Amino acid sequence: MKERTGLLIFSRSIDAECSHKDFEGNRLFFQSQEKRLKNLCSKTGLDTFSFDEHQQQGHTFGERFCNSISSVFSKGYDNLIIIGSDSPQLKFKHFQASIDSLNNSKACLGKSFDGGFYMLAIQKQHFNYSEFLNLSWTTSKISSEVIQLLKTKVDINFIPTLKDVDNTFDFLSLINFSKQLYTDVILILKSANKFFDFHFQNPSLLAEKIISGSFLNKAPPCAF
Repeated sequence: MKERTGLLIFSRSIDAECSHKDFEGNRLFFQSQEKRLKNLCSKTGLDTFSFDEHQQQGHTFGERFCNSISSVFSKGYDNLIIIGSDSPQLKFKHFQASIDSLNNSKACLGKSFDGGFYMLAIQKQHFNYSEFLNLSWTTSKISSEVIQLLKTKVDINFIPTLKDVDNTFDFLSLINFSKQLYTDVILILKSANKFFDFHFQNPSLLAEKIISGSFLNKAPPCAF
């Protein structure tokens, strides 16, 4: 029997994200992210479940995260891909890599630069609620702890480390990743940050510059 794979978007609503991550241009940014994620998830053909603060259950981040995973697995899925909503570099190829890993009975992890992760693909048999609950959620150790936990159970494939957006500095430093961003994100950056001198007259010219990478490193340096 073919295994069933589900897709879980674990995030805040746009209103909650804007309240929690207060920077200029945040609403446009998270609206853009929500629209893009819907398109990417639809392209996978997988059943997709969105859990924001209205659906999440629990007092701590760990409880809400683990309860959301358990809820989807309880619907009869054998595998699950979990993503957040604040990684603008996320593309379909990252989803495909996770799907391929699961099809080969492996886990898959996409780490973020702050020590967290933006994508986790696991099989139900490798998810132990209490073990995951006891990890150091919302700290810079979480991706390392997930790796340590899973590698005793299953082989792990790793996809490229990406940047997520938690604050103003993260948002501004996205310009250093311009070749990996969608045009709308660059336009939002331009609109929100007038001190960036892009010299672009329309989105098509902007896209051309993004592809050529001609304005890389014009933002404050990234502290990685």
